[in-house]
Order: sequence, then C-alpha cells, then structure tokens
Amino acid sequence: MKNILITGVTGQDGSLLANYLLAKGEKVTGTYRRSSSNNFWRLEELGILKDLLLVEYSIGTANSDLKRIFENGYDQIYHLAGDSFTVDSFKHPLLTINTNLIGSLDMLDNVKEYSPHSKLFLASSSEIFGLNNQKSIRVNELTQRNPSNPYGISQSNIIDLSRIYRENYDLDISVGILFNHESPFRSPQFLTQKIVTGLRKIREGTLGYLELGNLESKKDWGSAKEFVEIFNSILENTSNNEYIIATGKLTSVKEIFIYCARYFGVEPYFKMTDIGEECYDAKSNKLVMRTSNKFFRKYEKQSLIGDSTKLISDIGRKPSRPIYEVLFEMCERQKI
Repeated sequence: MKNILITGVTGQDGSLLANYLLAKGEKVTGTYRRSSSNNFWRLEELGILKDLLLVEYSIGTANSDLKRIFENGYDQIYHLAGDSFTVDSFKHPLLTINTNLIGSLDMLDNVKEYSPHSKLFLASSSEIFGLNNQKSIRVNELTQRNPSNPYGISQSNIIDLSRIYRENYDLDISVGILFNHESPFRSPQFLTQKIVTGLRKIREGTLGYLELGNLESKKDWGSAKEFVEIFNSILENTSNNEYIIATGKLTSVKEIFIYCARYFGVEPYFKMTDIGEECYDAKSNKLVMRTSNKFFRKYEKQSLIGDSTKLISDIGRKPSRPIYEVLFEMCERQKI
C-alpha cells in the first residue's frame, strides 16, 4: 500500500484520482481549501469522502503547514491544486500567478526540504502553447511555448521550475501538459458543462437560450477519468520528465453542442443573423442558442492537437476514450 498525497482533492481531477487510487488499495490524503460553499460534493457523490484523510491547506500560507503535512512520509504527491479557468486569469492575473506559480514553487521547495524521497507529479496545461506561430497544429514537448494569457504564463513557468529542482536537487519530478479533459464532475463555468447544464435548463423551462462564443473553435478534448489514471501510470512507470497528455483528435464546439442538444430532445438547425449565429429546435422553432461577442476570445487560439508519442513510448498508453462517451455521461448526470 502506497501513501499518497493529492493537493486540490476536491476538484475534478483530484476527486477522480483519489477514487482511482483508493480502488487500487492505496492510502490517500487530500488537501482542500476552506470555502463557504460545499466543496466536498464530488467526494460525496463518488462515495469516498469517509475513506480519505482530509487536511486543510491554502496555497500561499506558511511553509510550516506543508512541513506538517509532509511529516506523513508520502511515496507519491500529486499537485493538482490551483486556478484553472483561463478567462478569469485576465480578471485576476496576480491571483492566478500567485496560486499556480507560487503554489507550485512552494510545493517544489517543501518537497526538497521535507520529502525528497517522494515522487512528485505537477499538472501543467496546453495553454502554454498559446498563439502557436508554427505551421503545424500538432504540438509536442519540444514545441516552442508562447502563452497568451496569465494562466498560460503560470503553467509554462511550472515546467521551468520543475526542471530546475529536478536537475539541481536530484528530485523525482514529472509534469503533465494537459489538454482539455472533461467529466460529469466539471465545474459549471467550463464550456462543456455550461452547454450540458444550459440545455437541461432550457428543457425544464428555467432558461430561455444559451449564449456561446466561437462555434468553429476546435479543441483536443479527452476524458478526465482516463487522464488521472495516466497521472498515476507516469509515476508508477517512469518519472523525471514532461509529458503531453492528449487524445490527438479535434472536436469543434458546434459538434459538442449538436450532440448534447440531440440528447435533450432538440433537433438543431442553424442560421446566420446580423448579430451572429443562432440555433433553433426544428420541432418547436424555438431559439435554443445564439453566439455572443462577449464569449469570443480577443485572440483566438489556433486549434492544437497534442502529440502523445513520448507518453506512449514511456508508459505504453495515451488517452483514447472518445469525447462523445464523456458527453453522454455528463448529460446522463443531469437526471440526478
């Protein structure tokens, strides 16, 4: 039985990883941030809240807090805590940098001081590539980084800091460069969950129509459940490296919307207007979605495909689950 620490255990990835590790028979401790809202709902829904040792820890607090936590002697540490909503990073750039970059630096420094034997996994993001000026839309670990928002900057620097600590202090550190990954436990502000929840509300009559941004935007979307299994495989099979974690397949926002709309009984048809694109239900002729400029990015990212060749070479797998299977689960959860 391994002794494992997960920071940010109440989030999508943290809760799914905890569930996976507990099912393997591991001992799991998770940190959480004090909140006025019920931030344990994912753990409760997964039925694992009572199986975890929970420790309150807020990024940016005194190092003595981490020293106290690390006294438990962890075999593996997964640092998943942080702010991950890209749009908010423009509104709160200092908070984003402090939470993500300084939080990771605190983790690295405290592992060095108090738990140098631990294998450490840090989560980074495909936002590090930003406005990619290269001709190819396929990116790998060697692709030039060019982040275009404060969140992407914080994620890019996590990679550099990890290399410094790995090379100078001989620490066992791996970084996952994560492309979009979804699950029924996604927070409501993220696009896939916004679409699913909005369509359910439209069916119930509590929402008139959805407002979305660029429907032609394409992303490399995968399964969060599958991603967290790969986090564990990285620390179990290899370490001391960075890995692109991605499906290698692109899906457009419009394709995702159409799939979810049909699940909720809408037969979508689209038409262009003076103010943007609109979608109606062919059966009722009711407006269900329109695009709005307020949801378009000022600098729209090029559609990037993650190349997980290195991941396959080192651990023998990459994410392969179709996004439509995940969307089905997300829609099904709306029945709860």
